[in-house]
Amino acid sequence: MMIRPAFMNCAALTTLKCGILSNFYGRTARLTGSMVTSDDCEENSNQDRFNAMEHRNWEQGFEAYDQGFGPLTRQPISTLLSHANFPPADGEGRTIRLLDVATGPGFVLSAAITSALSTDESQQSFQLTGLDITKNFLSLAEQRICSQLQQERQHSKKIVIDFVEGSAESLPFSEEIFDSIICNFGVLHFFNPESFLRESYRVLRPGGKVSFTAWAPPERTEGLRIVRESIAEAGNPNVLGLPEGPNFFEFGDPEHAMTVLQSIGFENVDCKELSEMKWSNVKNGQMLYENFLKGTSRTREVLLGQLPEEATAVQSLMAKNYDLITNDGKMPLSMPAVVTSGQKPFS
Repeated sequence: MMIRPAFMNCAALTTLKCGILSNFYGRTARLTGSMVTSDDCEENSNQDRFNAMEHRNWEQGFEAYDQGFGPLTRQPISTLLSHANFPPADGEGRTIRLLDVATGPGFVLSAAITSALSTDESQQSFQLTGLDITKNFLSLAEQRICSQLQQERQHSKKIVIDFVEGSAESLPFSEEIFDSIICNFGVLHFFNPESFLRESYRVLRPGGKVSFTAWAPPERTEGLRIVRESIAEAGNPNVLGLPEGPNFFEFGDPEHAMTVLQSIGFENVDCKELSEMKWSNVKNGQMLYENFLKGTSRTREVLLGQLPEEATAVQSLMAKNYDLITNDGKMPLSMPAVVTSGQKPFS
């Protein structure tokens, strides 16, 4: 088994960054023939601020996300792998390639390694790539995967791991190279989720599959409902200067998610709600507040934007609402998610 983390040395990091930048410039150059309006400039400015916000908060909140949200966001991974057809049954004799977009702490990659090692073909080879916008998440994922591979040395399968710093909306990869693409709750944090899905279509092999998760609507995701309703009632949901972003729950709507994939060209599109998901590691309202304050992006910005008296009132109401919903912590928070998948046509 082999591991090729992208941040092993400065040379690797420099090469990686140059490759991504040239990809961005190439895409920009193809658009210079179109007319640029003031609305375009305003949209680009908002997109830049949105992306900067996401990058800043995940560089700071990577450990809090790992510890606070990790036990929850690991739960759909087996379904994601299955719906992305990983590992494929027809992969004998070639290297199987999986891309984990917005890899975060590396939960999907870790599960993919376990799945790869469980296949019957002893000489099968795999190349698994984790992509994220932040070095801190990539470093955390690298540590997790290195530790796992050290424990799996007795297996004969060849597993190559790559970590890539880059944008999900402009994937720095050639066309038609991946068998499976997975994105676990990443679409919530992309300025244009459809760009990610179009890019996934581009880099998937014919017959390859994409699968991704999003939260179900807030009336059913109790943790999200508590923070949203508490801010709306006791604080200020319209924080000045917050960049506009896509509807956080748009891909929790199966009809919308399936329509988008079909419009791009995906076939065999499917949505499945995982209604059994529970946030059991959150033990009280203050812990819930801290998880959102330290381990999120958009919600963190809203919480940080509260006046001192508003922040105190929001914390108090979150604690009250948590106790009401969970019967004083006796029941876990219900946090259903929606898994959407689609297949690139064979021809």
